[in-house]
Amino acid sequence: MTPSRRLGALFLVALLGVVAALGAVVLAVAGAWVLAGYVLVVVALLAVGAGWARGRAEPARPEGRTCTCCTSTVHDPVEVR
Repeated sequence: MTPSRRLGALFLVALLGVVAALGAVVLAVAGAWVLAGYVLVVVALLAVGAGWARGRAEPARPEGRTCTCCTSTVHDPVEVR
């Protein structure tokens, strides 16, 4: 896992903890009906965020390509001199 992916994963875990803690507070203070609305808002925000992240994702590289700087593949024959 690259450092940027690890940092992103740690951020998401921390964010999930904050969302869960806020959900517990909402349940204790306002009740189950308000918690249901809170859960719907959180799920909607997650759906929007997932769609946004998919739009920003890099396109998949063709199978066998090792880089984008040349046209060779890992399946091309190698010349030994």
